[in-house]
Amino acid sequence: MKPLQKLGIGLLGLLALAGVVALGIRLTQGMRVTALTSYVPWGMWVAFYIYCIGLSAGSFLMSTLVYVFGMHQFEKMGRMALLSALFALFGGLLFVWMDLGHPWRFIKIFTGWQASSVLAWESMLYIFYIVAICAELWFLMRCDLARMRDGARGWRRSVYGAMALGWQCPTTAEGLRVCHGDSMKWVRRIGIVGIPIAIGVHGGTGALFAVVAAKPYWFSGLFPIIFLVSALVSGCGLMLFLYAWFGRRDADYMPIVRGLRGYLLLFIGIDLLLFISDVLVGTYSAIPDHVTAWRAIAFGDYWYVFWFGQIGLAWVVPLLVGTLPRVKDDARWLGLAGACVVAGIVAVRLNLVIPAYLHPHLPGLDRAYRDARLAYSYFPSPIEWVSSFGLLALLTLAFIACWRLLPLYETELAAGGGRPITGGEA
Repeated sequence: MKPLQKLGIGLLGLLALAGVVALGIRLTQGMRVTALTSYVPWGMWVAFYIYCIGLSAGSFLMSTLVYVFGMHQFEKMGRMALLSALFALFGGLLFVWMDLGHPWRFIKIFTGWQASSVLAWESMLYIFYIVAICAELWFLMRCDLARMRDGARGWRRSVYGAMALGWQCPTTAEGLRVCHGDSMKWVRRIGIVGIPIAIGVHGGTGALFAVVAAKPYWFSGLFPIIFLVSALVSGCGLMLFLYAWFGRRDADYMPIVRGLRGYLLLFIGIDLLLFISDVLVGTYSAIPDHVTAWRAIAFGDYWYVFWFGQIGLAWVVPLLVGTLPRVKDDARWLGLAGACVVAGIVAVRLNLVIPAYLHPHLPGLDRAYRDARLAYSYFPSPIEWVSSFGLLALLTLAFIACWRLLPLYETELAAGGGRPITGGEA
């Protein structure tokens, strides 16, 4: 490992440790360590919840380009996309769990399941979604895991053995081809089932907001669609960042990077169209709550989150990098554009969650009572900052560990020729 990589891992480790400590403080001292109020009950943790769920759904849907729609030119990206989807989902669930007033009561969602609750259906979809991702990864990696188990010693052999679930990889060329074909059939079937599940996971997250009739800023049938398109933007940006900077430099490297660039520009264009439509309809209708929310986003105390984060990082920078002739075919610049999207979508999520709470529904309510917990203002507390970025660092470290241990790229060609067996490096 290079010195710069060691430094990066060390910094992530320190930040992750701080995040775990902050999480412990939140669990022992309750919600009083946050800057949330009775009037602003959702803040940074909810924003990161929908951010991570969007990254997960977008990454999973990018994997379906390969395994469902047969775009095999992106095959070397497929496992990376699925692994990203899994870790992003875990991050989202961790953030929403941390935001619960009584985190240990989350099990009541399942023990007291209500068919009329959007949240109940959303929670059920999470279970099926995790199963679908893990099943796809296992069918894709089972031969590689079996070979790595047979060639490893010590704890690695135990880990790979547990993951392989006793699978024995064929040794003949014909057996390998049959095994690969069988694996891809199962992956395609699971991917087909997983598409509506992934759409339900993030579209359902959008529905959690859209059904809140008391918040005109959210109350729209367009909201779940905006969530889905934004998920595709963030997922494609994440894949572009990861593959452009860390993908294997072979003959397929630049075609994959260019293909991801094209999809990212397409998704950003659709996202911009929906955004402009939402802004124009919301402001032209002159609904006070809607207009006030947009004014707070664009010209309020945190205007820079909108102009620099959402407009600049999420949209303008990737559009410029993806279209300017001097940089549009430079993998380093395209990777930077993907990183900007991943960072900029955080601003999109913050602008989506918090502004809806920053003004009273009844005129004068913000002046009727004077108390810190009855304020129509919000800026994350130190515990919220440290816990949020610390837990993101912890997830990043876990992702890096899996990247190094699991087979994410092809390892060998099928004996006797043919298409490569997708595998990876230990």
